Amino acid sequence: MSGGYVGRFLNLDLSNDKIKEERPEERVYRDFLGGTGLGVWHIYNHQMTGVNPLGPENIIGFVTGLLNGTKVPFSGRYTVVGKSPLTKTWGDANSGGFFGPELKQAGYDAIFIKGISKKPVYLWIKDGEPEIRDASHLWGRDTTETLDIIRSEVGDEKVRVVSIGPSGEKLSLISCIINDKGRAAARSGLGAVMGSKKLKAIAVRGTERVPIDDQKRLTDVSERMLKSLRRSPYLPTKVMMTLLKPIIPWILRRGVVGMPEVGYVTESYIKYGTAGGMSPCSEMGDAPCKNWAGVGFRDFPMRTKSYKISDDYVVKYNKRKYACAACPIGCGAIVKIEGGPYALEEGHKPEYETLAAFGSMTLNDNVESIIKANDICNRYGIDTISAGATIAFAMECYENNILTKDDTDGIELTWGNTEAIVRTLEKLAEHDGFGELLADGVKVAAERIGKGADEYAMHVHGQEIPMHDPRLNPSFATAYVTDPTPARHTKGGAGTLELGLSSNPFKDVKLPRVKRFQYKGKGKVHATLSKLHITLDSLGMCQFLSYFGSFPIIDAIEAVTGWDFSTEELMKTGERIQALRQLFNVREGIKPSDFKLPDRIKGIPPLPAGPSAGITIDLDSMVEEFYKAMDWSLEDGKPSEERLKSLGLAEMSI
Repeated sequence: MSGGYVGRFLNLDLSNDKIKEERPEERVYRDFLGGTGLGVWHIYNHQMTGVNPLGPENIIGFVTGLLNGTKVPFSGRYTVVGKSPLTKTWGDANSGGFFGPELKQAGYDAIFIKGISKKPVYLWIKDGEPEIRDASHLWGRDTTETLDIIRSEVGDEKVRVVSIGPSGEKLSLISCIINDKGRAAARSGLGAVMGSKKLKAIAVRGTERVPIDDQKRLTDVSERMLKSLRRSPYLPTKVMMTLLKPIIPWILRRGVVGMPEVGYVTESYIKYGTAGGMSPCSEMGDAPCKNWAGVGFRDFPMRTKSYKISDDYVVKYNKRKYACAACPIGCGAIVKIEGGPYALEEGHKPEYETLAAFGSMTLNDNVESIIKANDICNRYGIDTISAGATIAFAMECYENNILTKDDTDGIELTWGNTEAIVRTLEKLAEHDGFGELLADGVKVAAERIGKGADEYAMHVHGQEIPMHDPRLNPSFATAYVTDPTPARHTKGGAGTLELGLSSNPFKDVKLPRVKRFQYKGKGKVHATLSKLHITLDSLGMCQFLSYFGSFPIIDAIEAVTGWDFSTEELMKTGERIQALRQLFNVREGIKPSDFKLPDRIKGIPPLPAGPSAGITIDLDSMVEEFYKAMDWSLEDGKPSEERLKSLGLAEMSI
């Protein structure tokens, strides 16, 4: 077996507590790398079509990336895979922290679990020895308590744990999986899959080193990667931004935005993490406002509102910073709120998506309440994007008298009502009263409410749309309706380029410049970036690395594995993974036309002001060109037989 891999999967059937190991051929590893790639290969080959996502036959997988545990910079992410109970499509969710490297060091490249346990259990693995343990005493506990209790039980503070909170136990369709008390495999509702199986947690501890083919070369490659990390002296940048500060709102709301200097982006991430972009994104119209119906600079202006939930106003609560495994940036932080209604001894700094979901989407400028909301979601195991979007949806229903105080348990659910937002989230997390109605996201809530509520439910095939507005950066819309996991910003492709951030860390992959409101001629660019992004997930690499420069990733793969690899092979691998994810959906009977972007988000009618004023995006043209570039049928979504054959997937054709 090549370096980088243990060569073993763990297969667990909770219906009969059977544990067995699987040893895939090296060809499988090379063809699918790890993470999403290995996950979709295994599930496509081992799971029947049409299974109930919350039934015993649905397989949930926890898959390491190829570079997990090698100490290659940015290689700390793992992937959870399975059929999504939220969208009924292929589902995957990616998370950082330390679980991925620890799982590989504990003896497995992946864990795949099916069946339903008769009682709550957790899986304990130490150095290749798996054990199913009773978790009855953990059922009902939040994710923080679960981690602390398991560490105490096994007597090791270095144990890494993934777990669900009470929301996953109650099968909330927007529940997620938490590791390291604040890193989330958040999307696709996979926390509910764990809950349906009565699987509370997986705890791993490994002391074995990941095999490396050429350690000396890898050390050299890692050093070169660190040297490639482009930085700028922060003081001059700060002085410049201070001087520009009075006119920044004017610049942003006129859409005068471009590619920021890479070194500045690096420094911003080191200091603020993703919180540094909240206020400018709101002002320029990237962050959605007022459930996608508002205009940032008018309804949530930088001068009076959005600045309060951005950059320095967030990091002032930092107790200490932290980094995920092998990360040289360290964009995370542990925060503390002293006193007041949202006092918090220790929580995690909210990310951009969370700040927007509970901030601009609900017109809430109280950063302490957002930190509190983030902590509630982390402890209960809830996707912050979906939770914030669901509360914004409920607010618009309340504004239009579709919901009344009688429906909301007396909560006055008006825009910007901080207390109402937190109280509603608590009820949603507990499935209490009004919260029960909202606990499965906007699509299900709209169906339960009726009375035209679906007009305000912003989702694609059940999944709430993330916090990047296609009316400003149209290619995000392409990602939202063409990726096999709908409504995903991390599959943003050309949308990231339009936003002004490089999304291509490979020096020898040349991409043409794309114009923001150019609707034709982007298909190949978006297809190329979709392939590259999925390979980064499968390698276990953080997507943010593409913002900080170009890196010798191919050299890292070769040093770890001993393969003679190339960018061309990597691109083909990315296309193979995308094609198999797409085949999963085709086999489930899902067609491209099933993924519909709400008219509001297409600009029908267009926004009245701001950089996106008057914009209605031509989504049909972008989608058609993307499908053509991928050689997928626009009618049924199926990749062509010729393309499948060229990718080595002919035997998997439907």
